[in-house]
Amino acid sequence: MGVKKIGKTLTPIALVALSTALVAGCGTAGTTSTNGTKSSGTSDKGPLKIIMWVNPPAVAAVKKIDSEFEHKYGVQVQLQTTANDTAGYQTAQQTAVQAGTADIMAIQPFNPMPQKMTSNNMTNVQQWAANNVFMPLNSEPWVSKFSASDLGAAAYKGNDYGMVTGVYQTGLFYNKAIFAKYNLQPPTTYSEFLNVCKVLKSHGVTPVWTGLAGGATSYVQFVMYPFMQALLAPTLGNASASAALASGKVKWTDATMIKAFTREQNFAQNYLEPNYAGENWQQMPGDFAAGKAAMLLDGSWDLSSVLQANPKMQIGYFPIPGSNTASNNQSIANPDLTWVVLNNSKQKSLAEEWLNFFASKPIYDQYVQMTGISPSEQGTFTSQTATIMGKWFGTGRVISQTPDWMIPSGPYYMQPTNFWNEQLKMLQGGITPNALAQQYQQSQNQA
Repeated sequence: MGVKKIGKTLTPIALVALSTALVAGCGTAGTTSTNGTKSSGTSDKGPLKIIMWVNPPAVAAVKKIDSEFEHKYGVQVQLQTTANDTAGYQTAQQTAVQAGTADIMAIQPFNPMPQKMTSNNMTNVQQWAANNVFMPLNSEPWVSKFSASDLGAAAYKGNDYGMVTGVYQTGLFYNKAIFAKYNLQPPTTYSEFLNVCKVLKSHGVTPVWTGLAGGATSYVQFVMYPFMQALLAPTLGNASASAALASGKVKWTDATMIKAFTREQNFAQNYLEPNYAGENWQQMPGDFAAGKAAMLLDGSWDLSSVLQANPKMQIGYFPIPGSNTASNNQSIANPDLTWVVLNNSKQKSLAEEWLNFFASKPIYDQYVQMTGISPSEQGTFTSQTATIMGKWFGTGRVISQTPDWMIPSGPYYMQPTNFWNEQLKMLQGGITPNALAQQYQQSQNQA
């Protein structure tokens, strides 16, 4: 997973022009052999150009896959990465879309689209999906192997535009040795969670570690979503809290939302390490592995990094229990790293071949093992992450990568950067939960 902020969107006129140019310049897809797999042809040696943001385990897995692909097909693969999926990666994406500098591009899933689609309320990726920038993948031989609901996170008007590689969960990973030392059990309710944190703090142990520096301010969602969704669960059932807030069914100023913000603030001010806003997100797995806190607030994508830093560490997992009703507390889950093929690719056949290679059972199993992702491909897969997370692995309330209420070019507090900055300000005590709710609601009313 990367850090989710939205850059400047293209204008509708520019999109139409870009879309027309891309469609006009489309080459043919790879040929299909008699066994149903794509063939790149004997003369097509690349280079195949791939861009993605840095998620250390995922980058390591892709580099290994690239090497194996090169060895099998005798082609060259060039992988370009940026530190995270904020401004730097968005620039790389824009360049790829406009100048054809990549064949395969990693994106965050873009569906659901806004109900009223305009250039102001759509992300770059959503606009590209709606304007023929990505190649439809419906006919690719691997599609039938993947979960239709996961693929739907990168689909539009009947076209599957992306290979959604899997689903991650966010929550709390805990050091079993520390819990055992103080006779603690994984909490299932909010009250139990506060008690665990208080016991740890009374013994001089930092309860929870996380990191929001290095372009990861939006990671405050790891705090917001569990409290918000757990408390809203009784009224929403399986419905999306994000959609409910965007439609006005739930208002930011409702008592339940203010209660969620208040619990967030209490947790952050009393039980997170004091400098969480200044800790680099890429260093938090190593900090947790070094024993700096009893728990790590993070996503399952970082678990392999923790184990790499401390292979002997015994780790458990539970979702942040935002509610005192145990059944309302679930992991936050989101489809994540997704591969798309650009319509202006110079190596479409190779790109199709690479995706098919990626989806082959031994290669995809390797990807699952290295990244700890919950697989989207059907079948039986095992990993250390699955063992550690137990019953929680592959489950949870699915969230949109871009919440429905956010409007990239809309009212101030509904713009992603400003929204998350204000959320952090509230966690640090710079604004009250009530005042924050009013700011959000006023912006929502202006949308």
